[in-house]
Amino acid sequence: MASKNKSKSSTNAGFGAKSLAPELDKARALIIKKKWAEARIVLENMSRSYPENSDVATYLVNVCCELQDLPGYERACEMLVSLEPNNPHAAYALAGSRYINLRPVLALEAFQDAVRRFPNHEKANDARKAIAELEPKVDEILASKNLTRADGWDIAILFEHAQSYLAQGEYQKAEEAEKELLKLLPDFISSYNNLSLISFAQGDLEGAIAISQKGLKVEPDNIHSLANLTRYYLLSGDIHSSEITCEKLKNSQAPGWDVWTKKAETFSYLGMDEEIIELFEQVKAKGELREASVTGYFPHFVAAALARKGHIDEARKLWREAAKATQASEIAQANLDDLKQPVGQHHAPWALPLASWITRNALEELAALVNSNSKLKDEQQIAKATQRYLKEHPQVSNLVPMLLKLGDPQGREFAFRLACFAKTPEMLAALRDFALSQNGPDAMRYEAATQASEAGILPKGMSMWFRGKWHEDVNLINYEIHSEPTTNHSRRVKQMSATAVSLMKTQKLEDANQAEKILKKALEIEPNSPNLLNNLAGVYQIQGRMEKVYQLLLETSEKFPNYAFSRISLARLKIDEGKIEEGEELLKPLTTRKRFHIMEFGSYCNAQIELLIAKKEKDKAIAWLQTWEKLDPGNQELLRWKFKLTGENVLKKLSKSGWGL
Repeated sequence: MASKNKSKSSTNAGFGAKSLAPELDKARALIIKKKWAEARIVLENMSRSYPENSDVATYLVNVCCELQDLPGYERACEMLVSLEPNNPHAAYALAGSRYINLRPVLALEAFQDAVRRFPNHEKANDARKAIAELEPKVDEILASKNLTRADGWDIAILFEHAQSYLAQGEYQKAEEAEKELLKLLPDFISSYNNLSLISFAQGDLEGAIAISQKGLKVEPDNIHSLANLTRYYLLSGDIHSSEITCEKLKNSQAPGWDVWTKKAETFSYLGMDEEIIELFEQVKAKGELREASVTGYFPHFVAAALARKGHIDEARKLWREAAKATQASEIAQANLDDLKQPVGQHHAPWALPLASWITRNALEELAALVNSNSKLKDEQQIAKATQRYLKEHPQVSNLVPMLLKLGDPQGREFAFRLACFAKTPEMLAALRDFALSQNGPDAMRYEAATQASEAGILPKGMSMWFRGKWHEDVNLINYEIHSEPTTNHSRRVKQMSATAVSLMKTQKLEDANQAEKILKKALEIEPNSPNLLNNLAGVYQIQGRMEKVYQLLLETSEKFPNYAFSRISLARLKIDEGKIEEGEELLKPLTTRKRFHIMEFGSYCNAQIELLIAKKEKDKAIAWLQTWEKLDPGNQELLRWKFKLTGENVLKKLSKSGWGL
């Protein structure tokens, strides 16, 4: 790890650059708080504004190390060495970064330079061991290309620089290096593969396909070329060509660098979990698992496939290995962290980040669309704008179902929102299929089901996956809640009603008797007021006059069918008496209702939860509770039901935390 020497400060910042000292202070504060990702963003911006400041480079080295951002670590080390060429720590850190990033020729050159210039450094002996390990490997690599150190050293250096530039997102530098390599070696397949990746990263999908096809004319069975082309065809929407090319990839036994990982990566795009697991078994049988796991991506892809097949423990084991200082550390750890959440909130497993699925240009144009339409409130305008975007980017439309199934949290959210905004038949079908799958968080699938239901494309009596298991005959709960007045009393009746309700809350018999007199006088003034009749039934219940309660509630619900309180109250009484079927029958007319007053909705939710508990359907009761909380989070009844339905788990958690009774 590079340590900080006296910095070389720069006063030549770019136009519009932020002041150095405050931004350095901001970065230091983020580092102290261990907010590594935020610190990296600040420091990367500073490195562009102050490219000659070694404090910035030093902090960036350390932050990238903490984040296990291996390409970023190498780039930061290069920056620091260029600024402090006589810093021995920086020299050894650069060599180590190239070694970790599997740049054997660049690593060998950097280790040799560090040992020659700083032979007594604390890392010198380790460097000498690395040199002894790398020298035969480098000769072997050169020999595989019919080269020697005399005629191939500069070519190998150029090739690995190109690899580094590509990994670091320095696409222009990478493209220049690859084109220079093709001048020296016109049939160098690796350069064709990398140029296709650069074209894709820059948004030129057609160019990427053309370059891959050109490379396959040089080596028709090259695994990297076949893998890249399979991916490009898939992302362009040419599923047929993708499948044909993938079949060639499966059958290819051509040698190459990290071919197991490349196959597993490509199969991950297609959701070919069984083929990935079969690859894993082949690698183990050949005794090549250690070699295949060097970058960490092969075990990561296998873990994602195993997890999708339900083998979570095996997947966790592989992810833990991949998370140990490999190139796949970040994505492997992200999957592990996601699995720590409650099962209904899981996005995991995912094999690939959003950036692997969609070109940078397409994302930037979507961001511009969102910003330009951010003030639009009309759903039709938003839908039209999104539909235009999808028409201009048909490959993105093809991606939506794949991202809903296989995407990371960012990718799945991107696809989900795009589909919800567009509401085209294709997007609604994608939402329906997602809703009926086991992929992604319960809440997101539920919202997708709601969208599909409104479009009338959900099957009747459907099953949905909630909290890690299937639930049959799911009824979607999608209501509009309002707080508009449901009655229009005169001022005098309004005052009388308020007084009666206040007396009823005491639950005392004498107060109930007084409330009865007030309500009957109010009904003489407004005889067709359902809420006054409903409150009078409440008074009778306090007085124990249950026959009158049933009679009045039934009459009120029949006379005023749009007034829900009386029907709900009668249903709750029936359920409480154990007359479950009668209670359920009373609630049925309300199941098709889409709009409730907030107080009506609370009463209705109470009734539905009581019904489901009586039917011993606790999971469905919890689903109602969650929906109730989402639509009316301030309702005081929620806490009572939470303890009743999940209180045992709450108490267990309190006990484990040391706060239990």
